[in-house]
Amino acid sequence: MLQHTMTKRKTLIIACFGIALGLCIGTVLKNYRALEIVKRCSMRPTNLKTPNEIIGLNDEDTIQNSQRNLVFVGVMTAKNFIEGRARAVYDTWGKEVPGRIAFFSSEGSYSEELPVVGLKNVDDRYPPQKKSFMMLYYMYEHYIDRFEWFIRADDDVYMEPDKLERFLRSIDSSKPQFIGQAGKGNSEEFGLLSLEFDENFCMGGPGVILSSETLRRVAPHIPTCLKNLYSTHEDVEVGRCVQKFAGIPCTWNYEMQYILRHNSSGRNAYTGKLKRKEIHNAITLHPIKQAPLMYRLHSYIQGLKAEELRQESLLLHRDIKRMAKYLEVPDESTYMLPSVSPAAVPDADSGKRHFEDHNILGKQ
Repeated sequence: MLQHTMTKRKTLIIACFGIALGLCIGTVLKNYRALEIVKRCSMRPTNLKTPNEIIGLNDEDTIQNSQRNLVFVGVMTAKNFIEGRARAVYDTWGKEVPGRIAFFSSEGSYSEELPVVGLKNVDDRYPPQKKSFMMLYYMYEHYIDRFEWFIRADDDVYMEPDKLERFLRSIDSSKPQFIGQAGKGNSEEFGLLSLEFDENFCMGGPGVILSSETLRRVAPHIPTCLKNLYSTHEDVEVGRCVQKFAGIPCTWNYEMQYILRHNSSGRNAYTGKLKRKEIHNAITLHPIKQAPLMYRLHSYIQGLKAEELRQESLLLHRDIKRMAKYLEVPDESTYMLPSVSPAAVPDADSGKRHFEDHNILGKQ
C-alpha cells in the first residue's frame, strides 16, 4: 500500500515537472516568434512613409507652383519584377517624368530604393483587374488635387518624358479626357467583351492617360465597377467604368496607334534595329519584355537627343557667326563667345569644314 502511494506521488511530481517544462518551452517559442515578427517589421521602414514621402512629393508642391506636378505615372508591376523590369523603368525614363512615378504591386511588396506601393488586399494574380482599379483609387485618394494628369502604365512600357510633357501641356486637363490607343478587341473576342457598338476601351499596354477630372468622376465608383466585371481584360473593364461614370470613350484618333505604340511582335519587339520611324515618332513603346532591352532602347533615345542638341548648337553658332559678320564684329572681339571662335566655326575660305558645311556633324 505504501509502495503504491509512493509510485502515485512520483508520477504526479513527474507530470507537474513535465507541465512546467512544457510551459517554459512554449513561452520561449512564443517570445522567439514575437521577436521574429518585430524584426520583419523593423526591416520595412517604408511602411511608415506617407504617400507623399514614397514619391518624394513636398506638402507645399501644387499644380500652380511646381513644374513637376504635371503628371503622376502609376506603373503596375509584381514582386518578382521589382528588381528587374521596375528597376529598369526607374533607372531609365522613370526619373525624367515631368511629375512623379510609383510602382504598384501586391500587398507586402517593398523596395528600399524604388517608390513601391504595396496595395492592401491585392495579389499578383493575372489578369490584374483588382490591382489596376485599386491603383487608380489610390491615385484619387492621395493625389487627385496634386497633379493634372494620371497615367496607368505597365512595367514593360518605355516613355519619352519630353514628348509626353509637350503632348500633355497642349491639352486641357480640366475637361474629362480618356486618352490611349482605342480598341474593341480582336476578331476572336468580337461579341465576347459585352461592348455596345459605339463603345471602346483604351488598350492598357502602351499606356492610358486620364485627366484629373476623369479620375475625379470615376474613382468613387470603382467598388461598383469591381463588382460588375464582364470580361477578364482589365483595360476593357477600366474603359467600361470610365464610359459609364465619366461619360466619355477612349479617344477615337488614328494617330494614337503611332503616338502610343504597341508592337505585336511580343517578346521579340524592339530586339532588332532601332533606327526606325516607329521609335523616332512615338511617345510610348510597348512591350519591352526584358530589362536589358529597356536600357538599350534608352541609350539609343539619349543618343538621338544628344544629336539634336548638337544640331541646335551648330545652328545657333551659325546664326551668331552671320550676325557678327553683318555687324562687322571682328572675330577676336571680347564680345564674341569662345565657342564661336574661328577655330570652332571656320569661315568658308578656311576649307571644306566651314560654318555652312552640313558635313560638320558627320552626316551626309
